[in-house]
Amino acid sequence: MTHILSGSVPDLSLYRPGRRRLTPAMLAARDELTTPPPALPGKIDMLRLLRSLRGSATLTRGGMTILLAMVEKTRAQSWEAPETPFIYAHNTTLMEWTGFSLTALRRHIRDLAEAGMLVPQDGRNGQRGRRWQGGEDPCQVGFNLASLRYRWPELIAQADEARRRRETIAFLRSAIADLNEQVRDLAERRDDLGSAHRAVSLMRRRLRTTCVGTLEAYHLEMAGLYAALRDASDRPPHPVDKPGGSGEWTPVSAPMPPQSGAHYTNTKNIQLSKKVVSVAAAGRNGIEDGRPTRTAATHARVGNGDRSALRGFKATSQFLLEACPPLRSYCSSERPSTDELVNAAELLSNRLGISYHAWSQGCRVLGRFQAAIGAIVMTARRDHGATIRSPDAYFRSLVERGLAGTLFLDRSLYALRKPVQPAGVR
Repeated sequence: MTHILSGSVPDLSLYRPGRRRLTPAMLAARDELTTPPPALPGKIDMLRLLRSLRGSATLTRGGMTILLAMVEKTRAQSWEAPETPFIYAHNTTLMEWTGFSLTALRRHIRDLAEAGMLVPQDGRNGQRGRRWQGGEDPCQVGFNLASLRYRWPELIAQADEARRRRETIAFLRSAIADLNEQVRDLAERRDDLGSAHRAVSLMRRRLRTTCVGTLEAYHLEMAGLYAALRDASDRPPHPVDKPGGSGEWTPVSAPMPPQSGAHYTNTKNIQLSKKVVSVAAAGRNGIEDGRPTRTAATHARVGNGDRSALRGFKATSQFLLEACPPLRSYCSSERPSTDELVNAAELLSNRLGISYHAWSQGCRVLGRFQAAIGAIVMTARRDHGATIRSPDAYFRSLVERGLAGTLFLDRSLYALRKPVQPAGVR
């Protein structure tokens, strides 16, 4: 009576008395089975993909548990064309597989049906748990898992997004841990217990959350703490006013003569006999002669601009974006500045597989801009077909070559400037 007075008539076809209540999403998933699927993944591939999506926001943990149990119980041949993955399982059997109660089981199965992950097929009597005993027109009752074939592209995209999210979380946690070492070192030098306690608290809280925004806030807080301690350490100490005293209590000391100079031993203190070598004051040049010579390469400044690795090559933003197209997705403008390019290359290095520790070492040795050029060159080479099995080790080798003065980024950039010819064309 209420619906009639309000002028809206409910759709009675969706509400069958004594049977499963079907929603428009369930009907759309059922009608979708009549069209050809976009992909035909195997049982092993489907299980691996679903396991990688555990903890995602798409499905609840209980729904994923039930779906994995159903897929594991199907035959591998049923996932091959033209077969259909189908499973018949009574509620009691599903409760034994998952350990859920009947109410929780029904709720999770309904969520899976709403998400289009499966299609429940009831018997002619409207009950899935009992087969129709009639002699004509037999029907298959249970759960049709062929809907997962239609969700395959969406599941692939969700798995990639979940993997990038895990990589970002690991990257931020590693960055916070790297800053923590420097903060604790500066805090111990200045005897600042408050800053040390705050750093310990951030280190504990970073492991209790998986929210990227919260981890970014923790990283900014740790970076601000490190900047404050560094600025405080750079300040000159306050002068201490010493009272002027008389020199009557100052002891008078004279240098030791060469005959009673210091002696050096080359044996352990626990031995009774010690070999004593007398060293005169005039003979100390022998100690200096025995020290290793310092090479010019050891004290060479590598990160002093473009003279070391770029050799004067002018790497403009447009050239770098044309050489490395994936860099555009991390830039906020069409003509990014140098700082924006460096920040984008840092995110690109995380996507490439370079750890934060290797990136920080590259920034200290090569400089931030040249480290960014190295990450961009690695990405461009991999897009052109080069095989980089361990990007982290590859980037560390670039840093070592830059430290030794044998890194030539200008040659790599000149090679990227040339058009890439197809195979077989000279």
